[in-house]
Amino acid sequence: MIKDIIKLSIFLAVACALAAGILSVTYVATEGRIQQQKTAELNLALSNECIPGACSIERKKDYFIGLDKKRRKLGYAFRVYPKGYGGTIDMVVGIDLKGRVAGIKIISMNETPGLGMKASESSFLRQFTGKTFKSPLKAKKDVDSITGATITSQAVSDGVKLALTKYRSLR
Repeated sequence: MIKDIIKLSIFLAVACALAAGILSVTYVATEGRIQQQKTAELNLALSNECIPGACSIERKKDYFIGLDKKRRKLGYAFRVYPKGYGGTIDMVVGIDLKGRVAGIKIISMNETPGLGMKASESSFLRQFTGKTFKSPLKAKKDVDSITGATITSQAVSDGVKLALTKYRSLR
């Protein structure tokens, strides 16, 4: 009986060590490709959704600048991380040269499926287009919130306000 327990324990320890080793090798082998994919996704979001018309993106320490073909500025984008219901929401907010929201892209979030996850839909995000630093951004009052996801709706509003504040500090 004791011998069986020891044999089983050794077997399980070896199996766990082997599985951990395989996972480690897989992580190391795919880490670079995953990072490249995330960077490509971010660049696509910046040029297509956050700073429409940008041909290239210039990275600064805390923000991005969208440039046209002649390398003229089209706008800025800020990555912000407001706290939603399910945790941090990773989002990018594009702002044009007049200080108006040009577009938003939710990079990742962990909100409630069917409720808070609707915050990433363009039908929700479009309502922020054109908002400025002076625009009130209170969920249910100034912003149509998602039914059953007021915390998430306010978090996105807070992220937009934070990006507008960062833009204003550049001026």
